[in-house]
Amino acid sequence: MRASHLNKALGESLISWNIANTKEGQDSWYFPSVEIQEYLLPIINVGGQNFDESGKTKYAIEDCQRLRNTIDFAKETLSLMSKSVVRYETIEEGLASLDKNEIISTLDKLANAAELAIKQETSLLFYGD
Repeated sequence: MRASHLNKALGESLISWNIANTKEGQDSWYFPSVEIQEYLLPIINVGGQNFDESGKTKYAIEDCQRLRNTIDFAKETLSLMSKSVVRYETIEEGLASLDKNEIISTLDKLANAAELAIKQETSLLFYGD
C-alpha cells in the first residue's frame, strides 16, 4: 500500500510520482511526510503548471531538466549545512524539525524519476489525493 493511502486515513494527503507510460517506476516514489512535502513543493515547483495537490500534475521533459537542476542546487545547499536537522515553519503545525538526510533522500528519488523521464523521453506525473 502506498504511503499516500496510509496517511489519507490519518487525514493527511501525500503526493506520489511516477513516469508516464511505463512500469519502471517505483512504489517508493512519494513524499515521506506532509512536512517534507510542504517544505519541498515550493522548491521543486518548476514546471509549466503549479502542483495540484489533489489531482495530477504533469512535468514535460523540459520541466524535468529544470527539476534536475533545481534538485542539484537544493542538495548542494543542504550539504553546506552543518546541522543534521532543518527547522521549518509549517503552514498549520508551527515549527517543525526535518531530518536533512530524509530531505536529501527524497530529492534523490525525485532526481532519479526526472532522469528516467528524460531518458525515456516521456513525462513525470505527480499524483495528489
